[in-house]
Amino acid sequence: MAATVVATAVGVASAPAIAEPADTATDAQKQLKELGRQAEELTEQYKKAQDDRAKRQDELHRANADAEQAVRIGDAARAEEARFRERVDEFAKASYQGARMSKLSALLVSESPDDFLDRSSAMDVLAGDNDDAVRALARATDQAEGAERRSAEGRDRAARAESEAARLEGEIARRKGEMDARIAEVKEQYESLSEQEQDSLSGGGSDVGSLPGSGAAIEAVNAALSKQGSPYVFGAKGPEQFDCSGLVQWAFRQAGVSLPSSTQSQISEGQEVSQSNMKPGDVIFFYSSGSHDGIYIGGGKMVHAPTEGQDVTVEVVEYMGEINTVRRFAN
Repeated sequence: MAATVVATAVGVASAPAIAEPADTATDAQKQLKELGRQAEELTEQYKKAQDDRAKRQDELHRANADAEQAVRIGDAARAEEARFRERVDEFAKASYQGARMSKLSALLVSESPDDFLDRSSAMDVLAGDNDDAVRALARATDQAEGAERRSAEGRDRAARAESEAARLEGEIARRKGEMDARIAEVKEQYESLSEQEQDSLSGGGSDVGSLPGSGAAIEAVNAALSKQGSPYVFGAKGPEQFDCSGLVQWAFRQAGVSLPSSTQSQISEGQEVSQSNMKPGDVIFFYSSGSHDGIYIGGGKMVHAPTEGQDVTVEVVEYMGEINTVRRFAN
């Protein structure tokens, strides 16, 4: 019944723009679409490098914090070790000087049974204290050595994370250069289209109303639908301009679900679902590279940020091209 309600709600909304089938598009529009896909893929690679750098920087902070905590624990353990080592040394010195006696010697020097019992009890206490001190020393030593190992491991992790973050800085700069060059080609190609071709490409937009229901998935859908008509901008993450992954990330953030910023990072999140089991809120990734995504709204339709010259809109999924995978980030 819920599925029927959703399908009906989507179906009765005003008709969304439908992607123009490739065989009716002009050569200039086809060229723009291909350039747009290439630019989009480079943009997602650039954003993925940014996501990876952010992870490495977080790892660097955690590793440094772990190392610092391990140093503090190690210092405290070494202080305990020194204290108990002093006590053990005192017992050892006393034993060497003859303070430690056997039960037989206590019996021989005792003047009465009570005196023997007193001496025996005192010896038991001393022996117990010595054993406790030895055990405490061993614990403190183990704790100190363990803390020092963790500190060294933390420093090693931090060094690796710092090195990887530095490498990614260069990767980001390279990707951005490639992305900017391709985006410039896209914009140039778009400007070369006739006014009629540009109007045809835009498709007139869509005006699909909110879906009924509750839960994070529906909240994300409705957040994305509220942005219909917002312009597409490569690399934009909202709240007024979007690219495809930027819209997905922004919409789910409104529903309290945190996602990375690139399709290549998002595609590893959540749970994979089959196309036959899609429900509103599932995210569909397209092409072998997974470089484009949109949010399924039910009724065979999705809301997404398409490409240069097109605003956030609702389109029929089957017109979008090859589906790579479908992921569920929320229910």
